[in-house]
Amino acid sequence: MEKKNIKYFAVMMACALAFQACDLTETQKSSADAAMVFGSETGLQTYCNSFYGMLPTNTKAYQQDAMADYFAKTELEKYELGALTQDSQGSWDWEDIRSVNYFLDHNHYESVPVKIRNHFNGIARFFRALLYFDKLKTYGEVPWIDHVLNPGDPELTAPRDSRDVIVSHILEDCDYAFENITTENSRASNANFVNKYCAMLLKSRVCLFEASWRKYHAGTDLVLNCEIPAYELFAEAADAAYAVISSGEFSLHTGTPNEKGCGSYRDLFSSDIAPTDEVLLAIASDSKLSVGYSNYYFNVQAVRASLTRPFMNTYLNSNGTVYSEKVAGTDNYKNFIEETSNRDYRLNQTIRAYDYECKNKAGEIVPTTADYSYTLTGYHIIKFCQDDVAYNVYGANGNDIPIMRYAEVLLNYAEAKAELETLSDEEWKMTIGALRRRAGITGGDLDAKPTKVDTYLQDTYFPDITDPVILEIRRERSIELCLEGFRMDDLKRWACASLWQTAPWTGIFVTVNTPLDMNGDGTPDVYFSVNDNTDPDYASITVPLSNDRKIDVFGGCILQFNLEGRVWLDKMYLEPIASSDITMNPNLEQNPGYSF
Repeated sequence: MEKKNIKYFAVMMACALAFQACDLTETQKSSADAAMVFGSETGLQTYCNSFYGMLPTNTKAYQQDAMADYFAKTELEKYELGALTQDSQGSWDWEDIRSVNYFLDHNHYESVPVKIRNHFNGIARFFRALLYFDKLKTYGEVPWIDHVLNPGDPELTAPRDSRDVIVSHILEDCDYAFENITTENSRASNANFVNKYCAMLLKSRVCLFEASWRKYHAGTDLVLNCEIPAYELFAEAADAAYAVISSGEFSLHTGTPNEKGCGSYRDLFSSDIAPTDEVLLAIASDSKLSVGYSNYYFNVQAVRASLTRPFMNTYLNSNGTVYSEKVAGTDNYKNFIEETSNRDYRLNQTIRAYDYECKNKAGEIVPTTADYSYTLTGYHIIKFCQDDVAYNVYGANGNDIPIMRYAEVLLNYAEAKAELETLSDEEWKMTIGALRRRAGITGGDLDAKPTKVDTYLQDTYFPDITDPVILEIRRERSIELCLEGFRMDDLKRWACASLWQTAPWTGIFVTVNTPLDMNGDGTPDVYFSVNDNTDPDYASITVPLSNDRKIDVFGGCILQFNLEGRVWLDKMYLEPIASSDITMNPNLEQNPGYSF
Protein backbone atom coordinates (compact mmCIF):
# COMPACT_ATOMS: atom_id res chain seq x y z
CA MET A 1 0.00 0.00 0.00
CA GLU A 2 1.36 3.45 -0.93
CA LYS A 3 2.37 5.77 1.88
CA LYS A 4 -0.45 8.19 1.15
CA ASN A 5 -3.00 5.40 1.14
CA ILE A 6 -1.61 4.13 4.43
CA LYS A 7 -2.13 7.55 5.89
CA TYR A 8 -5.70 7.85 4.69
CA PHE A 9 -6.52 4.33 5.89
CA ALA A 10 -5.12 5.19 9.29
CA VAL A 11 -7.10 8.40 9.48
CA MET A 12 -10.33 6.67 8.53
CA MET A 13 -9.71 3.97 11.13
CA ALA A 14 -8.91 6.61 13.71
CA CYS A 15 -12.10 8.47 12.99
CA ALA A 16 -13.99 5.30 13.82
CA LEU A 17 -12.19 4.99 17.15
CA ALA A 18 -11.77 8.62 18.21
CA PHE A 19 -13.99 10.00 20.92
CA GLN A 20 -15.66 12.98 19.30
CA ALA A 21 -18.28 15.36 20.70
CA CYS A 22 -20.40 18.18 19.31
CA ASP A 23 -19.94 20.43 22.33
CA LEU A 24 -17.79 20.74 25.41
CA THR A 25 -19.28 17.77 27.24
CA GLU A 26 -19.93 14.13 26.49
CA THR A 27 -20.79 11.01 28.44
CA GLN A 28 -17.64 9.25 29.61
CA LYS A 29 -16.59 6.13 27.75
CA SER A 30 -15.98 2.95 29.71
CA SER A 31 -12.54 2.30 31.16
CA ALA A 32 -12.30 -0.81 28.98
CA ASP A 33 -12.81 1.29 25.85
CA ALA A 34 -10.17 3.76 27.03
CA ALA A 35 -7.66 1.00 27.81
CA MET A 36 -8.09 -0.43 24.32
CA VAL A 37 -6.99 2.89 22.79
CA PHE A 38 -4.63 4.34 25.38
CA GLY A 39 -3.01 1.13 26.58
CA SER A 40 -0.75 0.62 23.56
CA GLU A 41 1.45 2.63 21.22
CA THR A 42 -0.65 1.46 18.28
CA GLY A 43 -3.80 2.80 19.94
CA LEU A 44 -2.16 6.16 20.62
CA GLN A 45 -0.91 6.37 17.04
CA THR A 46 -4.36 5.56 15.69
CA TYR A 47 -6.04 8.19 17.84
CA CYS A 48 -3.44 10.83 16.92
CA ASN A 49 -3.92 10.09 13.23
CA SER A 50 -7.49 11.33 13.62
CA PHE A 51 -6.11 14.79 14.41
CA TYR A 52 -4.96 15.19 10.81
CA GLY A 53 -8.61 15.54 9.87
CA MET A 54 -8.46 18.88 11.73
CA LEU A 55 -6.13 20.32 9.08
CA PRO A 56 -7.58 21.97 5.98
CA THR A 57 -8.86 19.39 3.55
CA ASN A 58 -7.03 19.02 0.27
CA THR A 59 -9.89 20.77 -1.47
CA LYS A 60 -9.63 23.73 0.92
CA ALA A 61 -5.86 24.01 1.34
CA TYR A 62 -5.28 25.76 -1.99
CA GLN A 63 -8.40 27.91 -1.61
CA GLN A 64 -7.34 29.63 1.61
CA ASP A 65 -6.57 32.90 -0.17
CA ALA A 66 -9.92 32.96 -1.95
CA MET A 67 -10.66 36.11 0.03
CA ALA A 68 -7.65 38.29 -0.68
CA ASP A 69 -7.10 41.68 -2.25
CA TYR A 70 -5.15 40.17 -5.15
CA PHE A 71 -7.64 37.36 -5.88
CA ALA A 72 -10.31 38.20 -8.47
CA LYS A 73 -13.31 35.86 -8.61
CA THR A 74 -16.96 35.74 -9.59
CA GLU A 75 -18.72 35.19 -6.28
CA LEU A 76 -18.70 36.57 -2.75
CA GLU A 77 -19.63 34.94 0.53
CA LYS A 78 -21.47 36.44 3.48
CA TYR A 79 -18.31 37.62 5.26
CA GLU A 80 -16.98 39.35 2.14
CA LEU A 81 -20.28 41.21 1.75
CA GLY A 82 -19.99 42.57 5.30
CA ALA A 83 -23.18 40.68 6.14
CA LEU A 84 -21.93 38.48 8.95
CA THR A 85 -23.91 39.10 12.14
CA GLN A 86 -24.27 37.47 15.53
CA ASP A 87 -27.59 36.04 14.33
CA SER A 88 -26.28 34.65 11.04
CA GLN A 89 -23.03 33.35 12.54
CA GLY A 90 -22.91 29.62 13.15
CA SER A 91 -22.13 28.42 16.65
CA TRP A 92 -18.43 28.15 17.35
CA ASP A 93 -17.20 24.57 17.30
CA TRP A 94 -15.30 23.01 20.20
CA GLU A 95 -15.47 19.43 19.00
CA ASP A 96 -11.87 19.21 17.81
CA ILE A 97 -10.44 20.84 20.93
CA ARG A 98 -12.45 18.46 23.09
CA SER A 99 -11.11 15.50 21.13
CA VAL A 100 -7.54 16.64 21.80
CA ASN A 101 -8.28 17.28 25.47
CA TYR A 102 -9.84 13.82 25.80
CA PHE A 103 -6.63 12.31 24.49
CA LEU A 104 -4.48 14.34 26.88
CA ASP A 105 -6.72 13.49 29.83
CA HIS A 106 -6.51 9.75 29.14
CA ASN A 107 -2.96 9.20 27.90
CA HIS A 108 -1.60 7.98 31.22
CA TYR A 109 -1.50 4.17 30.94
CA GLU A 110 1.79 2.83 32.30
CA SER A 111 1.75 -0.03 29.81
CA VAL A 112 3.12 2.54 27.33
CA PRO A 113 6.61 3.98 28.08
CA VAL A 114 6.66 7.59 29.25
CA LYS A 115 8.74 8.78 26.28
CA ILE A 116 6.22 7.38 23.82
CA ARG A 117 3.27 8.83 25.74
CA ASN A 118 4.96 12.23 25.80
CA HIS A 119 5.68 12.01 22.08
CA PHE A 120 1.99 11.56 21.29
CA ASN A 121 1.04 14.20 23.85
CA GLY A 122 3.35 16.52 21.93
CA ILE A 123 1.49 15.83 18.70
CA ALA A 124 -1.84 16.41 20.47
CA ARG A 125 -0.68 19.70 21.95
CA PHE A 126 0.58 20.84 18.55
CA PHE A 127 -2.92 20.38 17.20
CA ARG A 128 -4.48 22.11 20.19
CA ALA A 129 -2.18 25.08 19.64
CA LEU A 130 -3.17 25.16 15.99
CA LEU A 131 -6.88 25.01 16.82
CA TYR A 132 -6.65 27.76 19.43
CA PHE A 133 -4.64 29.97 17.08
CA ASP A 134 -7.49 29.73 14.61
CA LYS A 135 -9.97 30.75 17.32
CA LEU A 136 -7.73 33.65 18.36
CA LYS A 137 -7.60 34.94 14.78
CA THR A 138 -11.34 34.47 14.33
CA TYR A 139 -12.81 35.67 17.62
CA GLY A 140 -9.97 37.21 19.62
CA GLU A 141 -10.53 36.43 23.28
CA VAL A 142 -12.07 33.00 23.95
CA PRO A 143 -12.30 30.70 26.98
CA TRP A 144 -9.19 28.53 27.40
CA ILE A 145 -10.24 24.93 28.02
CA ASP A 146 -7.46 22.36 28.51
CA HIS A 147 -9.41 19.36 29.80
CA VAL A 148 -12.68 17.55 29.15
CA LEU A 149 -15.67 19.29 30.68
CA ASN A 150 -18.64 17.53 32.21
CA PRO A 151 -22.17 18.81 32.76
CA GLY A 152 -22.23 21.31 35.61
CA ASP A 153 -18.55 22.25 35.40
CA PRO A 154 -18.13 26.01 36.08
CA GLU A 155 -15.93 26.42 33.00
CA LEU A 156 -19.02 25.92 30.84
CA THR A 157 -20.12 29.43 31.76
CA ALA A 158 -16.67 30.97 32.10
CA PRO A 159 -15.99 34.39 30.58
CA ARG A 160 -13.54 34.83 27.73
CA ASP A 161 -9.87 34.70 28.68
CA SER A 162 -7.58 37.50 27.54
CA ARG A 163 -5.39 37.32 24.44
CA ASP A 164 -2.42 37.17 26.83
CA VAL A 165 -3.78 34.00 28.43
CA ILE A 166 -4.61 32.34 25.10
CA VAL A 167 -1.27 33.20 23.50
CA SER A 168 0.71 32.08 26.56
CA HIS A 169 -1.01 28.69 26.57
CA ILE A 170 -0.54 28.27 22.81
CA LEU A 171 3.17 28.91 23.21
CA GLU A 172 3.36 26.44 26.10
CA ASP A 173 1.78 23.79 23.88
CA CYS A 174 4.24 24.57 21.07
CA ASP A 175 7.23 24.35 23.43
CA TYR A 176 6.01 21.04 24.85
CA ALA A 177 5.50 19.63 21.37
CA PHE A 178 8.99 20.68 20.29
CA GLU A 179 10.60 19.17 23.39
CA ASN A 180 8.69 15.88 23.35
CA ILE A 181 8.01 14.87 19.76
CA THR A 182 10.91 12.46 19.45
CA THR A 183 14.00 13.36 17.45
CA GLU A 184 13.89 10.17 15.40
CA ASN A 185 10.47 11.29 14.19
CA SER A 186 11.51 14.88 13.47
CA ARG A 187 11.38 14.28 9.73
CA ALA A 188 9.41 11.57 8.00
CA SER A 189 9.86 10.07 4.56
CA ASN A 190 7.04 12.37 3.48
CA ALA A 191 5.69 15.63 4.82
CA ASN A 192 2.20 14.37 5.65
CA PHE A 193 2.93 13.91 9.36
CA VAL A 194 3.76 16.43 12.08
CA ASN A 195 7.41 16.67 13.17
CA LYS A 196 8.88 18.60 16.08
CA TYR A 197 9.93 21.54 13.91
CA CYS A 198 6.32 22.12 12.91
CA ALA A 199 5.81 23.23 16.50
CA MET A 200 8.52 25.89 16.28
CA LEU A 201 7.23 27.14 12.94
CA LEU A 202 3.75 27.39 14.45
CA LYS A 203 5.17 29.24 17.45
CA SER A 204 6.91 31.76 15.20
CA ARG A 205 3.68 32.16 13.18
CA VAL A 206 1.59 32.80 16.29
CA CYS A 207 4.08 35.23 17.85
CA LEU A 208 4.53 37.19 14.63
CA PHE A 209 0.77 37.48 14.15
CA GLU A 210 0.13 38.55 17.72
CA ALA A 211 3.07 40.97 17.92
CA SER A 212 1.97 42.70 14.72
CA TRP A 213 -1.64 42.74 15.89
CA ARG A 214 -0.63 44.53 19.09
CA LYS A 215 1.66 47.00 17.29
CA TYR A 216 -0.56 47.98 14.39
CA HIS A 217 -3.90 47.90 16.26
CA ALA A 218 -2.53 49.83 19.26
CA GLY A 219 -5.07 52.22 20.74
CA THR A 220 -8.12 50.30 19.48
CA ASP A 221 -10.67 48.09 21.21
CA LEU A 222 -8.92 45.07 19.72
CA VAL A 223 -6.00 45.24 22.17
CA LEU A 224 -7.66 46.58 25.32
CA ASN A 225 -6.66 43.68 27.58
CA CYS A 226 -3.20 43.03 26.13
CA GLU A 227 -0.26 43.46 28.51
CA ILE A 228 2.50 41.41 26.86
CA PRO A 229 4.39 43.98 24.77
CA ALA A 230 4.71 43.50 21.04
CA TYR A 231 8.52 43.53 21.14
CA GLU A 232 8.56 40.47 23.43
CA LEU A 233 6.44 38.54 20.97
CA PHE A 234 8.55 39.68 18.00
CA ALA A 235 11.59 38.38 19.88
CA GLU A 236 9.88 35.04 20.55
CA ALA A 237 8.90 34.81 16.88
CA ALA A 238 12.52 35.31 15.84
CA ASP A 239 13.82 32.80 18.39
CA ALA A 240 11.33 30.12 17.35
CA ALA A 241 12.14 30.59 13.67
CA TYR A 242 15.85 30.45 14.43
CA ALA A 243 15.38 27.13 16.23
CA VAL A 244 14.32 25.67 12.88
CA ILE A 245 17.03 27.49 10.92
CA SER A 246 19.85 26.47 13.24
CA SER A 247 18.76 22.83 13.31
CA GLY A 248 19.98 22.36 9.75
CA GLU A 249 17.07 19.97 9.13
CA PHE A 250 15.53 22.04 6.33
CA SER A 251 16.61 24.21 3.43
CA LEU A 252 15.12 25.90 0.39
CA HIS A 253 14.30 23.39 -2.32
CA THR A 254 16.52 23.98 -5.36
CA GLY A 255 17.91 22.18 -8.41
CA THR A 256 15.05 22.12 -10.91
CA PRO A 257 15.57 24.24 -14.06
CA ASN A 258 13.38 27.32 -14.19
CA GLU A 259 11.66 27.24 -17.56
CA LYS A 260 8.27 26.79 -19.21
CA GLY A 261 6.36 27.35 -15.98
CA CYS A 262 8.40 24.80 -14.04
CA GLY A 263 11.16 25.15 -11.47
CA SER A 264 12.17 24.51 -7.89
CA TYR A 265 9.56 26.89 -6.50
CA ARG A 266 6.69 25.26 -8.37
CA ASP A 267 7.94 21.77 -7.47
CA LEU A 268 6.73 22.50 -3.97
CA PHE A 269 3.11 22.74 -5.10
CA SER A 270 2.80 20.42 -8.10
CA SER A 271 4.68 17.33 -6.89
CA ASP A 272 2.87 14.15 -5.91
CA ILE A 273 5.14 13.94 -2.87
CA ALA A 274 6.02 17.34 -1.42
CA PRO A 275 9.82 17.87 -1.29
CA THR A 276 10.84 17.23 2.31
CA ASP A 277 13.96 19.35 2.13
CA GLU A 278 11.71 22.41 2.43
CA VAL A 279 8.18 21.26 3.27
CA LEU A 280 7.57 20.59 6.97
CA LEU A 281 3.91 19.64 6.63
CA ALA A 282 1.66 19.07 3.63
CA ILE A 283 -1.89 17.93 2.99
CA ALA A 284 -1.80 14.56 1.24
CA SER A 285 -3.54 13.99 -2.04
CA ASP A 286 -4.03 10.96 -4.23
CA SER A 287 -5.86 10.77 -7.53
CA LYS A 288 -6.91 7.21 -6.69
CA LEU A 289 -8.89 8.56 -3.75
CA SER A 290 -10.40 11.46 -5.73
CA VAL A 291 -9.50 14.00 -3.05
CA GLY A 292 -7.54 16.53 -5.11
CA TYR A 293 -9.01 18.87 -7.67
CA SER A 294 -6.79 21.96 -7.86
CA ASN A 295 -6.67 21.78 -11.66
CA TYR A 296 -10.45 21.70 -11.75
CA TYR A 297 -10.66 24.66 -9.35
CA PHE A 298 -8.25 26.90 -11.26
CA ASN A 299 -9.16 25.85 -14.80
CA VAL A 300 -12.83 24.85 -14.83
CA GLN A 301 -14.78 25.87 -11.74
CA ALA A 302 -17.10 28.87 -12.07
CA VAL A 303 -15.24 30.95 -9.48
CA ARG A 304 -12.71 31.72 -12.28
CA ALA A 305 -9.89 32.48 -9.84
CA SER A 306 -7.41 35.02 -11.23
CA LEU A 307 -4.63 37.24 -9.91
CA THR A 308 -4.61 41.02 -10.35
CA ARG A 309 -2.37 43.56 -12.05
CA PRO A 310 -1.35 45.64 -8.97
CA PHE A 311 -0.03 42.49 -7.35
CA MET A 312 1.75 41.22 -10.46
CA ASN A 313 3.49 44.59 -10.71
CA THR A 314 5.21 43.95 -7.37
CA TYR A 315 7.35 41.10 -8.77
CA LEU A 316 10.88 42.38 -9.34
CA ASN A 317 12.83 42.18 -12.57
CA SER A 318 15.37 39.36 -12.68
CA ASN A 319 18.19 41.90 -12.24
CA GLY A 320 16.66 43.02 -8.94
CA THR A 321 15.25 46.32 -10.15
CA VAL A 322 11.67 47.45 -9.58
CA TYR A 323 9.35 46.53 -12.44
CA SER A 324 7.73 49.24 -14.56
CA GLU A 325 4.56 48.41 -16.46
CA LYS A 326 5.43 50.82 -19.26
CA VAL A 327 8.10 50.57 -21.95
CA ALA A 328 11.02 52.79 -20.91
CA GLY A 329 10.70 56.37 -22.14
CA THR A 330 7.17 55.92 -23.53
CA ASP A 331 3.51 55.87 -22.54
CA ASN A 332 3.13 52.40 -24.03
CA TYR A 333 2.16 49.59 -21.69
CA LYS A 334 4.22 46.43 -22.03
CA ASN A 335 2.56 43.55 -23.80
CA PHE A 336 2.13 40.20 -22.06
CA ILE A 337 5.36 38.71 -23.42
CA GLU A 338 7.34 41.72 -22.23
CA GLU A 339 5.52 41.68 -18.89
CA THR A 340 6.40 38.06 -18.13
CA SER A 341 9.96 38.06 -19.47
CA ASN A 342 13.06 38.61 -17.33
CA ARG A 343 11.10 38.69 -14.09
CA ASP A 344 11.27 36.90 -10.75
CA TYR A 345 10.87 33.20 -11.66
CA ARG A 346 8.00 32.88 -9.21
CA LEU A 347 5.80 34.96 -11.48
CA ASN A 348 6.12 32.45 -14.32
CA GLN A 349 5.56 29.60 -11.87
CA THR A 350 2.41 31.15 -10.37
CA ILE A 351 0.53 32.09 -13.55
CA ARG A 352 0.52 30.94 -17.16
CA ALA A 353 3.21 33.28 -18.49
CA TYR A 354 4.39 33.59 -22.09
CA ASP A 355 6.59 30.47 -21.82
CA TYR A 356 4.12 28.09 -20.13
CA GLU A 357 3.76 24.59 -21.56
CA CYS A 358 1.24 21.86 -20.74
CA LYS A 359 0.38 18.38 -21.98
CA ASN A 360 -2.64 18.47 -24.28
CA LYS A 361 -5.31 15.81 -24.93
CA ALA A 362 -3.05 14.10 -27.46
CA GLY A 363 -0.34 13.70 -24.82
CA GLU A 364 1.93 16.31 -26.39
CA ILE A 365 3.66 18.99 -24.31
CA VAL A 366 2.86 22.22 -26.11
CA PRO A 367 2.91 25.99 -25.51
CA THR A 368 -0.28 26.81 -23.61
CA THR A 369 -1.55 30.33 -23.08
CA ALA A 370 -4.09 31.45 -20.52
CA ASP A 371 -7.67 30.46 -21.19
CA TYR A 372 -8.88 33.98 -21.92
CA SER A 373 -12.51 32.90 -22.04
CA TYR A 374 -12.05 31.73 -18.44
CA THR A 375 -9.57 33.95 -16.58
CA LEU A 376 -11.04 37.26 -15.44
CA THR A 377 -7.81 39.23 -15.64
CA GLY A 378 -5.53 37.27 -17.97
CA TYR A 379 -3.39 36.15 -15.03
CA HIS A 380 -4.35 32.47 -15.07
CA ILE A 381 -3.17 30.62 -11.94
CA ILE A 382 -1.01 27.47 -12.21
CA LYS A 383 0.72 27.37 -8.82
CA PHE A 384 -1.13 24.32 -7.45
CA CYS A 385 -1.91 22.73 -10.81
CA GLN A 386 -0.30 19.83 -12.66
CA ASP A 387 0.68 20.39 -16.28
CA ASP A 388 -1.64 18.02 -18.06
CA VAL A 389 -5.19 18.74 -19.20
CA ALA A 390 -6.10 15.22 -18.06
CA TYR A 391 -6.09 16.64 -14.50
CA ASN A 392 -8.78 19.21 -15.34
CA VAL A 393 -11.51 16.99 -13.93
CA TYR A 394 -12.85 16.70 -10.42
CA GLY A 395 -10.68 14.55 -8.13
CA ALA A 396 -7.86 13.92 -10.62
CA ASN A 397 -4.98 15.69 -8.87
CA GLY A 398 -2.41 13.79 -6.85
CA ASN A 399 -0.15 16.65 -5.73
CA ASP A 400 0.46 17.38 -2.05
CA ILE A 401 -0.47 20.88 -0.80
CA PRO A 402 2.14 22.38 1.57
CA ILE A 403 0.84 24.21 4.63
CA MET A 404 4.17 24.60 6.47
CA ARG A 405 7.51 25.15 4.76
CA TYR A 406 10.97 26.51 5.41
CA ALA A 407 10.44 29.64 3.29
CA GLU A 408 7.92 30.85 5.87
CA VAL A 409 10.48 30.26 8.61
CA LEU A 410 12.91 32.60 6.83
CA LEU A 411 10.21 35.21 6.26
CA ASN A 412 9.03 35.08 9.87
CA TYR A 413 12.58 35.47 11.13
CA ALA A 414 13.33 38.41 8.83
CA GLU A 415 10.12 40.26 9.66
CA ALA A 416 10.41 39.77 13.41
CA LYS A 417 14.01 40.96 13.44
CA ALA A 418 13.18 43.92 11.20
CA GLU A 419 10.32 44.95 13.49
CA LEU A 420 12.81 44.82 16.37
CA GLU A 421 15.23 46.91 14.24
CA THR A 422 17.94 44.29 14.78
CA LEU A 423 18.02 42.58 11.37
CA SER A 424 21.62 42.53 10.14
CA ASP A 425 22.83 42.50 6.54
CA GLU A 426 24.00 38.93 7.04
CA GLU A 427 20.54 37.90 8.27
CA TRP A 428 18.96 39.68 5.31
CA LYS A 429 21.24 37.71 2.98
CA MET A 430 20.34 34.44 4.78
CA THR A 431 16.59 35.07 4.50
CA ILE A 432 15.28 37.49 1.86
CA GLY A 433 18.46 37.25 -0.21
CA ALA A 434 18.24 33.44 -0.25
CA LEU A 435 14.60 33.48 -1.36
CA ARG A 436 15.37 35.92 -4.16
CA ARG A 437 18.36 33.91 -5.35
CA ARG A 438 16.15 30.84 -5.57
CA ALA A 439 13.76 32.98 -7.64
CA GLY A 440 16.50 33.75 -10.16
CA ILE A 441 17.08 37.34 -9.08
CA THR A 442 20.72 38.23 -9.72
CA GLY A 443 21.03 41.81 -8.48
CA GLY A 444 19.57 44.40 -6.19
CA ASP A 445 19.21 43.82 -2.46
CA LEU A 446 20.56 40.30 -2.07
CA ASP A 447 23.44 40.74 0.36
CA ALA A 448 22.46 43.89 2.26
CA LYS A 449 19.28 45.51 3.50
CA PRO A 450 17.57 47.98 1.16
CA THR A 451 17.92 51.69 1.79
CA LYS A 452 15.40 53.03 -0.74
CA VAL A 453 11.61 52.83 -0.62
CA ASP A 454 9.77 51.45 -3.65
CA THR A 455 7.11 54.14 -4.02
CA TYR A 456 4.81 51.87 -6.07
CA LEU A 457 4.70 49.28 -3.29
CA GLN A 458 4.23 51.98 -0.70
CA ASP A 459 1.53 53.93 -2.54
CA THR A 460 -0.42 50.87 -3.70
CA TYR A 461 -0.36 48.78 -0.54
CA PHE A 462 1.34 50.22 2.54
CA PRO A 463 1.29 54.05 2.57
CA ASP A 464 1.95 54.17 6.32
CA ILE A 465 5.20 52.18 6.08
CA THR A 466 8.33 54.27 5.52
CA ASP A 467 10.96 51.68 6.43
CA PRO A 468 12.31 50.18 3.16
CA VAL A 469 13.30 46.96 4.98
CA ILE A 470 9.77 46.33 6.28
CA LEU A 471 8.33 47.16 2.86
CA GLU A 472 10.62 44.73 1.02
CA ILE A 473 9.91 41.95 3.51
CA ARG A 474 6.19 42.48 2.95
CA ARG A 475 6.77 42.32 -0.81
CA GLU A 476 8.71 39.09 -0.42
CA ARG A 477 6.14 37.54 1.89
CA SER A 478 3.26 38.41 -0.44
CA ILE A 479 5.01 36.87 -3.45
CA GLU A 480 6.61 33.82 -1.84
CA LEU A 481 3.44 32.80 0.04
CA CYS A 482 0.98 33.83 -2.65
CA LEU A 483 -2.26 31.77 -2.54
CA GLU A 484 -1.08 29.76 0.50
CA GLY A 485 -3.62 31.18 2.94
CA PHE A 486 -1.61 33.93 4.63
CA ARG A 487 -2.75 37.06 2.83
CA MET A 488 -5.87 38.07 4.79
CA ASP A 489 -4.25 37.15 8.09
CA ASP A 490 -1.31 39.37 7.14
CA LEU A 491 -3.54 42.26 6.12
CA LYS A 492 -5.48 41.90 9.37
CA ARG A 493 -2.42 41.87 11.61
CA TRP A 494 -0.96 44.85 9.70
CA ALA A 495 -4.30 46.70 10.14
CA CYS A 496 -4.78 47.21 6.41
CA ALA A 497 -7.53 44.72 5.60
CA SER A 498 -9.45 47.53 3.90
CA LEU A 499 -7.40 46.60 0.82
CA TRP A 500 -9.96 43.82 0.39
CA GLN A 501 -12.54 46.44 -0.57
CA THR A 502 -10.39 48.99 -2.40
CA ALA A 503 -7.84 46.93 -4.36
CA PRO A 504 -8.68 47.12 -8.08
CA TRP A 505 -9.19 43.80 -9.83
CA THR A 506 -7.43 44.80 -13.02
CA GLY A 507 -5.54 42.56 -15.43
CA ILE A 508 -3.30 42.44 -18.48
CA PHE A 509 -2.84 45.10 -21.16
CA VAL A 510 -4.24 44.15 -24.57
CA THR A 511 -5.23 45.73 -27.85
CA VAL A 512 -8.77 45.05 -29.03
CA ASN A 513 -10.20 43.92 -32.35
CA THR A 514 -6.74 42.60 -33.17
CA PRO A 515 -5.39 39.03 -33.20
CA LEU A 516 -2.82 38.74 -30.41
CA ASP A 517 0.13 36.35 -30.16
CA MET A 518 0.55 35.98 -26.38
CA ASN A 519 3.56 33.63 -26.35
CA GLY A 520 5.63 34.63 -29.34
CA ASP A 521 5.21 31.45 -31.38
CA GLY A 522 3.84 33.31 -34.37
CA THR A 523 0.28 32.05 -33.98
CA PRO A 524 -2.58 34.30 -32.75
CA ASP A 525 -3.93 33.10 -29.42
CA VAL A 526 -6.81 35.48 -28.66
CA TYR A 527 -8.93 38.13 -30.34
CA PHE A 528 -10.61 40.49 -27.87
CA SER A 529 -13.72 41.75 -29.61
CA VAL A 530 -15.56 44.94 -28.59
CA ASN A 531 -18.67 46.55 -30.08
CA ASP A 532 -19.45 43.26 -31.88
CA ASN A 533 -16.40 43.84 -34.07
CA THR A 534 -15.48 40.28 -34.96
CA ASP A 535 -13.40 38.78 -37.69
CA PRO A 536 -14.60 35.40 -38.99
CA ASP A 537 -10.97 34.37 -39.53
CA TYR A 538 -10.48 34.44 -35.74
CA ALA A 539 -13.86 33.16 -34.58
CA SER A 540 -12.31 30.23 -32.71
CA ILE A 541 -10.17 32.51 -30.51
CA THR A 542 -12.56 35.45 -30.15
CA VAL A 543 -13.40 36.63 -26.63
CA PRO A 544 -16.12 39.31 -26.41
CA LEU A 545 -15.07 42.17 -24.14
CA SER A 546 -17.77 44.48 -22.84
CA ASN A 547 -17.00 48.10 -22.02
CA ASP A 548 -17.26 47.47 -18.28
CA ARG A 549 -14.59 44.79 -18.55
CA LYS A 550 -11.88 47.16 -19.77
CA ILE A 551 -10.13 50.41 -18.96
CA ASP A 552 -9.08 52.37 -22.02
CA VAL A 553 -5.42 53.42 -21.95
CA PHE A 554 -2.89 54.63 -24.48
CA GLY A 555 -2.59 52.05 -27.26
CA GLY A 556 -5.24 49.64 -25.98
CA CYS A 557 -6.96 48.71 -22.74
CA ILE A 558 -6.41 46.98 -19.42
CA LEU A 559 -8.75 44.15 -18.53
CA GLN A 560 -10.78 44.61 -15.40
CA PHE A 561 -13.44 42.78 -13.43
CA ASN A 562 -15.61 44.64 -10.96
CA LEU A 563 -17.55 42.43 -8.60
CA GLU A 564 -20.19 44.48 -6.84
CA GLY A 565 -20.62 44.27 -3.10
CA ARG A 566 -17.10 43.97 -1.69
CA VAL A 567 -17.23 45.51 1.78
CA TRP A 568 -14.76 46.03 4.55
CA LEU A 569 -15.83 47.24 8.00
CA ASP A 570 -13.27 47.52 10.78
CA LYS A 571 -15.41 45.35 13.05
CA MET A 572 -14.62 42.51 10.61
CA TYR A 573 -11.11 42.20 12.04
CA LEU A 574 -12.92 39.80 14.36
CA GLU A 575 -16.04 37.74 13.71
CA PRO A 576 -19.06 37.95 16.01
CA ILE A 577 -19.89 35.35 18.61
CA ALA A 578 -23.18 33.72 17.72
CA SER A 579 -26.25 34.79 19.68
CA SER A 580 -26.91 31.14 20.52
CA ASP A 581 -23.51 30.83 22.21
CA ILE A 582 -24.08 33.96 24.28
CA THR A 583 -27.51 32.65 25.26
CA MET A 584 -25.90 29.43 26.48
CA ASN A 585 -23.16 31.35 28.31
CA PRO A 586 -24.28 34.86 29.35
CA ASN A 587 -20.78 35.60 30.69
CA LEU A 588 -19.42 35.89 27.15
CA GLU A 589 -19.03 39.41 25.80
CA GLN A 590 -19.70 40.25 22.16
CA ASN A 591 -16.90 41.53 19.92
CA PRO A 592 -16.69 45.28 19.19
CA GLY A 593 -19.13 46.52 16.55
CA TYR A 594 -21.64 43.68 16.87
CA SER A 595 -24.78 44.15 18.91
CA PHE A 596 -26.39 41.51 21.09
